[in-house]
Amino acid sequence: MESNNMEKASIESENMERHSVESNHMIACNLENGKAEGQGTRNGMRENAPYFLGMALIYCICFAIAFYRNYIGITFPLITAATLLVCLLFLKKNEIPWKKSNWLYIGTCLLLGISTVLTANIFVIFFNTVGILLMITVFMVRQMYDDRGWNFGQYVLNLLFLYLNMIPELAAPFIHWNNYRKEHKREGKKKQNQKVKCILLGVLIGLPMLLVVVELLSSADQIFSQVIGKASHRLFGQIIFSPNVFLVILLMILGFFGIYSFLSALSLNNMPQYKSYATKKNPLTAITFISMVTVIYVIFCGIQVLFLFTGGMLLPEAYTYAEYAHQGFFQLLFVCLFNLILVGVSMAIFDVNRVLKLLLLLCSGCTYIMLASSAFRMILYIRTYHLSFLRVLVLWFLAMLAVLLAGVVITVVNREFKLFRYCVAIVAVFYLIFSFGRVDVLVAEYNIAQMGEDISFDDLEYLAGLSVDAVPALSGYRFEHQGCRQGARNYVKKYDYYTSPGDWYYGKREGEVPDGCRRCLLNKTLHHVLEDTEHMGVRTFHLSRYLARRAAVEYWN
Repeated sequence: MESNNMEKASIESENMERHSVESNHMIACNLENGKAEGQGTRNGMRENAPYFLGMALIYCICFAIAFYRNYIGITFPLITAATLLVCLLFLKKNEIPWKKSNWLYIGTCLLLGISTVLTANIFVIFFNTVGILLMITVFMVRQMYDDRGWNFGQYVLNLLFLYLNMIPELAAPFIHWNNYRKEHKREGKKKQNQKVKCILLGVLIGLPMLLVVVELLSSADQIFSQVIGKASHRLFGQIIFSPNVFLVILLMILGFFGIYSFLSALSLNNMPQYKSYATKKNPLTAITFISMVTVIYVIFCGIQVLFLFTGGMLLPEAYTYAEYAHQGFFQLLFVCLFNLILVGVSMAIFDVNRVLKLLLLLCSGCTYIMLASSAFRMILYIRTYHLSFLRVLVLWFLAMLAVLLAGVVITVVNREFKLFRYCVAIVAVFYLIFSFGRVDVLVAEYNIAQMGEDISFDDLEYLAGLSVDAVPALSGYRFEHQGCRQGARNYVKKYDYYTSPGDWYYGKREGEVPDGCRRCLLNKTLHHVLEDTEHMGVRTFHLSRYLARRAAVEYWN
């Protein structure tokens, strides 16, 4: 029996040793393959430098055409699609396999580009752009790297690491072209290249000399000045050195170096590999401080349930609903964000046992009650003061936080849950709803429905200060003049949309609208819409601005 046991033990020991050697060999092979893959991608950009440089050059021309004095036109979704096309060509050229799950990121980018043409709200347009850049980055990182073992924090750090790598890679186009030229240099072209360099150097030296000579001779002779001087001034002052040419060149530089440095940084394949430690910190520390905070949360949530939700909305003395809602809302919002971070950090640092898990779930439950209290307070505030862009944004953010918190709760129960991908998907879906929701239209239509013809001058002034998305809703108003002097001639003669000379009044200062006259305020707003959209063409077409212009024309007619 003893001999049999010894034989079994010996066999098991040999199997374990063989398994260990095989696993170590596989790890080494994977590391070598990873380096080879990264080096192959790196060499791919260097060896195919003309291909990638040409692609970046074509892209920068498209970039300049799209954004030249036009940041929200119909060209925005087109340049978004062009950026994605460049990324796909990069993957195809380097023979990187396609991941089907990345259709989510591509679809989100295209939808955000389309959304920009549907709204003129600067806040939404800015975050549409940020969202497109982030989605493209995550899409390309997932294509280039195996991200299955990355947690939320590692993903964020790796994205920041990639963006930092783009800074030194601004020199990559010159380095890649120089290396390619050295490797593929031909002796027969050496003299020809030398001649080209000499000619370019002569042009650079001759241009400033030419400017000085022409200026001196123009001041010396009037006939020469009229014949040559004016032509030279027009060539250099209005064409070569004009602000328009400078803007085009600047946009081309941004497009060229932006896309090339991004692809070059990706091809480095140098993301840091984080060590996963089997042992984490003692959970007793987390149990102690989370217990202290959770006790306060439970007391606070009990008060909310007893007195605010089910107690007939009992409020402190000398407080109105609006004052009470406004006083505590932002503090509660901050505490909710703090709890979300607290739960995530605790799971990342400390070893989660049953007690800590229950405390984290209890803390998450209290956070849900705080979110409900925040939403309830904001609804009370909206009932009194109606909607605004910020109030809609806050309600949307609370709803998104509630869904994100559900992912955190799932992670507490199941540590293998992919929290980062969940958060990216939820934020993408929620933001697409917000972006396509045209919040300014919602605010204007809701406030008009609530206040109607009794809307105050201040409320109308707020709605007129929104983006042109709200103009079609405002154009339905027909106010009479109040407290203003009529009969003054309109300051603009090129439009015939005014129904009478008194439809526009300017105060003592140019552009000033008389206090209290809603008719003058609305006329000024709609007239500015006509001015801003007068030269809108095919390249600068924007649906929201087009609808605003059509509403303004109908208003004056």
